Amino acid sequence: MLRHLFIFCFLCLIQPAAYAQEEALSLRLRWLPDHTYVQETTTETTTSLTAIGKPEDQKMKVKQTTEIRVTAAASGEKQARVTFAALSGEVMLNGKKVVFDSANLENANPMIRASVGQSVGKTFILAYDAEDRFIEVRDSSTMTPAKEEGPDLEKISEARQVADLYRRSMEMGLPKMPVMMGDRWTAQETVNFPSAGTVNIELRAKLESLVEYEGRPQAKVSFEGEMKRADESAGSRTVTIGDGSRIFGQVLFDLERGTVSFGAFRADIQLEIQGKKIPVRQQVTTKLTSLTKA
Repeated sequence: MLRHLFIFCFLCLIQPAAYAQEEALSLRLRWLPDHTYVQETTTETTTSLTAIGKPEDQKMKVKQTTEIRVTAAASGEKQARVTFAALSGEVMLNGKKVVFDSANLENANPMIRASVGQSVGKTFILAYDAEDRFIEVRDSSTMTPAKEEGPDLEKISEARQVADLYRRSMEMGLPKMPVMMGDRWTAQETVNFPSAGTVNIELRAKLESLVEYEGRPQAKVSFEGEMKRADESAGSRTVTIGDGSRIFGQVLFDLERGTVSFGAFRADIQLEIQGKKIPVRQQVTTKLTSLTKA
């Protein structure tokens, strides 16, 4: 679920904010110590199996609830503990729609039970300095199953990649410098996907407007870009992201609370599996459902 990329959709019921921008805005995430953030993310994935001769495409819809508890050290460092609290959804298996919920997996399909069980309840820490600059991923070992013969170094590495991918998804499209209305910027990132290897992503973004959403002033950012596998991964993996993969999105950044309150993304991915090209479309919406002081 965490390896998914993200999607575009129209933002509705948003009215222009009743004020004008007078100075450059910082859209960097600002973590509030002793607060808990709860996010709800819905991901819809369509894998075009008909492109490789299968009788029908595979469709899946997943809703994930994520909790982020923030604490601060005497040094000013902030630690955001991320917990994947719940998963539910539906998927087509062997031509039948199967519904699942992490709250009750007793009678779930074994494949679903194993997949959901590997995600729900897993945690890791994202460490930031006093100025909210990212430092490192910590304590991701809880995401890997214990083994009698000792730690699985490959799985631990994958867990760190998943944690870093999650962090990058929260920051997607946001500028690293203060911006004014109408400003455009380009971001180039190298991301390591556990399943598909190293991918280069180039995003072109713009601060579109200042709006009001759920009674709070927001900065509306739109972006689009391309994903390309890194040269060193070409031909060396059974699963890669092929040329022509694109991403589109919009986010609302809460100017008062320093966090993304809403995001809508779409990724059109040209997946290549053992030489076969399989188009995949993912649509993701993420909403901050609550922010409370502990």
